[in-house]
Amino acid sequence: MKGSDLRIKLLTLKHHIHQQLLEFLASPNAPIYLKVIGVCLVFFLFILFVQIVSLIWTFISYHRDPIAYLREFYNPLTPRYVDTSDFRTSDENVLDLNAYREELFKLNEFNTYLSDQIPVNRKHKDPRSESCRIAAKRLPPDSDLASTSIIIVMYNEELSTLLRTLVSIVLNTPMESVKEVIIVDDKSSREELGARLDKEMGQFPFVKIIRNSKREGLIRSRIIGSKAAVGKVLIFLDSHVEVLEGWFPTIVARVMEDRKTVVCPVIATIDHTTLGLVADKYTGIWGAWDWDMSFRWRPIPPREQQRRGFDDSAPIRSPAMSGGIFAIDKEYFFEIGAYDPGMKIWGAENLEMSFRIWMCGGALEINTCSFVGHIFRRTGLVTQTVTGETALQQNTKRVVDVWLDEYKDAFNAAVPSNEKVEGGDIVSRVLLRQRLKCRSFAWYLREVFPDQPRPERDFVGHGEVRGPSDVCLDNLGPGVGHQVGVYSCHGKGQNQFWKLMASGELVSDNLCLDGDGENPRKIVLYECHGLRGNQQWFITEDDVVMHGGSGKCLTHDGKFLQLLPCDMTDDRFKWKFGAISQDVLNKFHVLYAKQFGYTTKAEKAKKDAERKKRQEEEAKKRAEQEKEREKRRAEEEAARKEAEKKREEEERLEREKAAKAAADREKDEEEFRKWRAEKQRSDEEARRRKEVEDDEKRKFEEEQRRKKEEEERKKAEEEQ
Repeated sequence: MKGSDLRIKLLTLKHHIHQQLLEFLASPNAPIYLKVIGVCLVFFLFILFVQIVSLIWTFISYHRDPIAYLREFYNPLTPRYVDTSDFRTSDENVLDLNAYREELFKLNEFNTYLSDQIPVNRKHKDPRSESCRIAAKRLPPDSDLASTSIIIVMYNEELSTLLRTLVSIVLNTPMESVKEVIIVDDKSSREELGARLDKEMGQFPFVKIIRNSKREGLIRSRIIGSKAAVGKVLIFLDSHVEVLEGWFPTIVARVMEDRKTVVCPVIATIDHTTLGLVADKYTGIWGAWDWDMSFRWRPIPPREQQRRGFDDSAPIRSPAMSGGIFAIDKEYFFEIGAYDPGMKIWGAENLEMSFRIWMCGGALEINTCSFVGHIFRRTGLVTQTVTGETALQQNTKRVVDVWLDEYKDAFNAAVPSNEKVEGGDIVSRVLLRQRLKCRSFAWYLREVFPDQPRPERDFVGHGEVRGPSDVCLDNLGPGVGHQVGVYSCHGKGQNQFWKLMASGELVSDNLCLDGDGENPRKIVLYECHGLRGNQQWFITEDDVVMHGGSGKCLTHDGKFLQLLPCDMTDDRFKWKFGAISQDVLNKFHVLYAKQFGYTTKAEKAKKDAERKKRQEEEAKKRAEQEKEREKRRAEEEAARKEAEKKREEEERLEREKAAKAAADREKDEEEFRKWRAEKQRSDEEARRRKEVEDDEKRKFEEEQRRKKEEEERKKAEEEQ
């Protein structure tokens, strides 16, 4: 039968049924209840038909383009929620709802109850700056991005949070570049993470689940996931994140540009209570660490801002990564040793990776145009090892022994308990460092992280601060305005790790100890302001800690700190730092001892030595002065005699000179007389010659005149 003939027959049948139904409903003889049943039957058949068509269309759409279907299904305009009815008690069956919510909170250390109420496909505002959006236009097309494997390790993760992570990937990632999303289940014990998880993940064709047969921990599970990955680029994510718009292309393109560059996105905080996103909390900071090997966020220093040209879209060359969210070239990941398989569960792997990347020829960047929201739990989940030590302690021990070189002592001072920790066999990691020809940790501090305060240069003292009654200074949980006290010494650093800076600031967790001289019990942590005053502290050579703002000394009442008038001999005021940098302490005393009215032993010894030296110099000076006077008297006597002798000689010479002068004068006078007589004679002869000449001249002139007169007379006579 032809398709057109079948279509004609179906339309004819439909018309016939429609006509019969209308005639039945219009018939006055048909009972009313039959008419109602007929209408309901027609409506039911219509709904059934729509559902069947919808299921068929869904099946066809999903298999034709699963990603497009998932994006349409999880379109934020239609909120989707996780069904928790099979593993969660309903509110109607809970007697105390607040207690139940707190119980769920403790389950994951974030607001689990609220997470179940929030759509798994919620939409966040694009947190990127305008310059980032412009820079995104210059990136390669999505089709040219390297194939990527996204690896997520989970252990007893909340199902709604995990689904929100996956849905955010679907909505905000060019999936044509994603080869797979590998979920490594580290032998979770929750029932809903078994068959129920497989069912939920079945809708995501790109998801592969690897289930560990035993608990391996985050670090080894990531190694397992990376070995199974087929993409050229690996992206590691946590299982309680939400990737944001534009997060993917910029970090993958950067890895493609330089395979030895490891790229981290900006970590946007998802508040553990409200589950709200705070995108700008970590935009002006970079990854750093303290000498107890705890990770710290710190403001980007001016030198790095200048290197970036003050461009908020330029990457940040960060000394350390915060944790496990980063992109890396797969081949390079294994070239530099992947993760340390000797590490257990989780902890310190981020610092080990950071040191290894920088010291072995790579680079670590934070891409400020890529954002990933992350739930920071209310408290950390501490995992004990079989020896009773935490995995973090053992892992940190391995990092320190392999990478810190001579700076290992700085860590041991900060964390005294490290000496007793067994880190396991590190031979393979030491050989890896040698094979990769990695640089020294001193090079890392000098070239990568010159802004890091160093014990030998910037700390007066650091480590635990052991006080009276054998308790340690403890921040009792860091926070601005938090009152500081004492607690039993545990030697693990962290809240008992303090640094007395060369500027006089006493620092814990990037906050300064601040004392109020008027209120002796108001000793709290505040943001460091660098103005000294209430945040300036001074330690004497007798281990007494003095307060700059009040001049009082630090002690405690068994729980909290307090300031009391100083007594240098009273043990209540004495505190012992884990390590003291003597050179820095000496300079510290030179700068501030006078301000605190304190004189160091070295200064006292110096003053005593100077006084003794001054007395010796004065005695020597007096002896020299007396000797000088004797010498001067002898010289004066010799000079007097010499002068007398000289005077006599001069008188003799003067007499001889006078006699000679008289003789010369007499001789000159005689010669003068002769000269004058001769001159008079010559003058007389000259006068007589002149008179003769004048007489002859007169006679000649008279003769001439007479002749002229005679001639004139004759001439006159002739004329007559």
